[in-house]
Amino acid sequence: MATMVRCGVHAVRGGAARRRRGGAVDARAGAEASSATTTSSFGAVDGMSAETCEGLKRALAEDLTHLFDAKGIDAALYASDVSFTDPLTKYDSFAGYKFNIDMLREVFKPTYTMHDIYQTGPWEISTRWTMVMGLPAFPFMWKPTLTFTGLSIMGIDPETTKVKTHVDTWDSIENQKHLSPEGVAEVLKQIFDFSQTPALETPGYTVMKKFADYEVRKYDSYLVAETGPGVDVREMKDGAPTKMDPQAAGQSFNSLAGYIFGKANEGGAKMEMTTPVFTNSGRMQFVLSKDKYESVDKLPASTSAAVELKEESGGMFIAKKFSGIATDEAANDVEKQLRKFAARDGLQTSGPAALAQYNDPFTNPLLRRNEIIIPVSNFEM
Repeated sequence: MATMVRCGVHAVRGGAARRRRGGAVDARAGAEASSATTTSSFGAVDGMSAETCEGLKRALAEDLTHLFDAKGIDAALYASDVSFTDPLTKYDSFAGYKFNIDMLREVFKPTYTMHDIYQTGPWEISTRWTMVMGLPAFPFMWKPTLTFTGLSIMGIDPETTKVKTHVDTWDSIENQKHLSPEGVAEVLKQIFDFSQTPALETPGYTVMKKFADYEVRKYDSYLVAETGPGVDVREMKDGAPTKMDPQAAGQSFNSLAGYIFGKANEGGAKMEMTTPVFTNSGRMQFVLSKDKYESVDKLPASTSAAVELKEESGGMFIAKKFSGIATDEAANDVEKQLRKFAARDGLQTSGPAALAQYNDPFTNPLLRRNEIIIPVSNFEM
């Protein structure tokens, strides 16, 4: 994903700017700590020039691509006494700043994606990012994954044009203060999420924003085998049942299983297992390996009239996870919650909900990963 690099102060973003929820502007103030990066903090009357801004942003955009790799960040871009604060950690020197980065790299193996970088004050530059971390297998045998999205608000020293302050905020909490109970609770909630995702190929996506209630995801395109004739999602009503009736589900599952196990495809090719299984009203989809087949025309042709091969285009979706047995009642309740959150945050749904089930029927219901996902049309960062 290309990183956007823009100059000119963006008043609705960054330090004292208002936070965005979904596609709507939230009137609540941003992180209090970011006020330390305003012009008056460094005694400068004027802001940085366009040339200085462009140079800094390009340098930081390049530098932050190495945040968690072997090269690491460039010390020349940061003041020796740079202060760093996020809802969990706090340091007052570059040595402490780098220690935290190195610790995260070695212990949690994070992946970091920068979505945007822009000027948010006369001497302030902010980035929007996603970070995903895995915890070590011991003592975390259930292998939890921690996902955070948020803003990094960097105050620039006018005299040296180095980063002097760095404040991180998370989209999933309101109280951004260091060691706030809300921040600690968010981390513990993610650590003790025992739902299991099988080690199988699955559609790729990036979490663009992770809120306390749900996620906004950008899905890559993916291949599926689908039961029945093609369904135009524009003709399906929002709120249609996400689950199929048991008899139809059984027939659909058998048809799709016949295709992937080689009984109903040309050449009898046996395909790798993938996850999840998607259901939506009258259709069921098995995900097919895009790593192996790349496109629909490279898939073995179906010999069953009940199975259609297609490529889903991906795009923006909202998603909410739940565990247990995905009964009609449970799936419908989660869908109602998700639509309520979308309406609250000004997001427009653009198609029916789908139920994604990641686990086989023999998995303990408490460990199952189920999700409701709904496409949205107006998400903005």
